[in-house]
Amino acid sequence: MQPPIAKERGSLRSLLPGSIISLCVHAAILVFAGMSLKGCDQGAPMAAGGQDFREIGLAFVNDNSSQNTDQPTKNPQDTDSQQTPVPDAQPEPPVVPAKAPSVSELLNPNRVQTPPDAAADSTLDLSNTIGPGRPIGGVPEIGGGLADLIRPQGTSGTGAAGSLTPGPGETSFMNIVGNGRSFVYVIDTSSSMSHGRRLDLAKSQLKGSLRLLRPNQKFQVLFYNSGVTPMRLRRRAAEDMYAAEAVLVGLAEDEIDRETASSGTEHLPAIERALMLAPDVIYFLTDGAQPSLTKEDLQQVRRNNRSKAQIHVIEFASGPRESRHVSWLQQLADQSGGEYRYVPVN
Repeated sequence: MQPPIAKERGSLRSLLPGSIISLCVHAAILVFAGMSLKGCDQGAPMAAGGQDFREIGLAFVNDNSSQNTDQPTKNPQDTDSQQTPVPDAQPEPPVVPAKAPSVSELLNPNRVQTPPDAAADSTLDLSNTIGPGRPIGGVPEIGGGLADLIRPQGTSGTGAAGSLTPGPGETSFMNIVGNGRSFVYVIDTSSSMSHGRRLDLAKSQLKGSLRLLRPNQKFQVLFYNSGVTPMRLRRRAAEDMYAAEAVLVGLAEDEIDRETASSGTEHLPAIERALMLAPDVIYFLTDGAQPSLTKEDLQQVRRNNRSKAQIHVIEFASGPRESRHVSWLQQLADQSGGEYRYVPVN
């Protein structure tokens, strides 16, 4: 039996040849791999960096500027090796006009266009092509092609001739401008006013006229047919004339909306009732010249007009005027310095 030490020495001798062979094989692999490596230049193996490499170094540049900046200082030599890519030139987008062409440009297409900056400074007078707009909070549109027929032509308003916008202290009813401190509207509500849009048109224009009044002005509305009904505001004490305050105007509009057409027509009592209130302006609207006022009736109206009120007369009719005869409605307006309007309403 061999001792333990002799067994261990025998084992080591058997492992030694294998270890030597393994070391030789790995050393040969490392030498072969090292010889296979090439420099960065493919044409010169084993040359450090290749023939095209150059020496580089750090360049220190003193910054004498008064302001500090976070941008790194560029080395002048970097411009040779690193070129900043230049983006391809993009085609400029077509110029889109900022506003629609003017009327003169449309009528004269060969005209040389004005630069945008110069066009912004220039002004174009379109008074011959664009009419006046609606007054703020003022008279509603009449519609039905009636605007041109009842456009004011007098000089009672301070605005331009034909303007729908009254001046300070003025209002407008059926496009007749009136100036004063007190206004009375005499509106025919006989059964014939239910035809077409007659009463609706009168009520719409009436509400618009009241909205144009100022709080220091006063108004009253007399609805008449075979009798006369002064306006009475709900939950308010009855007054001959109401101040044109916003609350009272709103209540008056509610009463106007409730009015309906019925019964026959008696003109003179309504006109006499309006003159008793001694207003500055009376708007008298009817759709019937019958029954007509006689010459004596018109003289009576002139005598009773102690406040020298202007009486503006609006006559609703079914079609164009055919007779040149001066009616009593025209005479009523002329003798008081008022205006007369003949308005066809289908």
